[in-house]
Amino acid sequence: MPWQTLLLVLSIHAVALVSPGPDFAIVTRLSIVSGRRTGLWAAAGVASAIGVYVLVCALGLSLVLNSLPMLSRILSIVGALYLGWLGVQCLRSTGQMPTAQREAQGGKAFVTGFFTNLLNPKAMLYFGSILSQALSPNLGWQDIALLFCLMVAESFLWFALVASLFSAQRVLDWLKGRLKWFDRVVGVVLLGLAAKVASVAAR
Repeated sequence: MPWQTLLLVLSIHAVALVSPGPDFAIVTRLSIVSGRRTGLWAAAGVASAIGVYVLVCALGLSLVLNSLPMLSRILSIVGALYLGWLGVQCLRSTGQMPTAQREAQGGKAFVTGFFTNLLNPKAMLYFGSILSQALSPNLGWQDIALLFCLMVAESFLWFALVASLFSAQRVLDWLKGRLKWFDRVVGVVLLGLAAKVASVAAR
């Protein structure tokens, strides 16, 4: 793969990463509510889902999704339901910062981050349009492995930075007494995204 193409793909991916979305909302909330370690687990889950999309595009499965609109619609509906469920959980939050169960939440946070990205229709469209252009049929497995490692690493580093920033003590001190309203905002954002995804899927 030419280095210019690799740099272009990584640059576009960086812009996509910093754009606010469900991944950012989930990693931020879990970092604040359950601590930095939980946030890092969620970041790892998001990065792992991105790795799955890279492999899907490398194997040409994105072409299958494009040729089967009904399957894409079903996945979009499932994604909308999942985002809606996460939004409701945020709205039901009491605004407390648990400390006793932080160590046990890593696996759950990983799964949450993983499925938040995997079931996000925007991620499906993004990888199907951008990455599929870079992964030409003549690419060797070395190029695919390099792109896989770099995109997963780039994704994890960004969301790890988000987790570290929002679990900092200064941020937590400011959020004391405000966490309930923060959860409400995140919940509304997730429900809004779910409604948008559902409306697109219904067309």
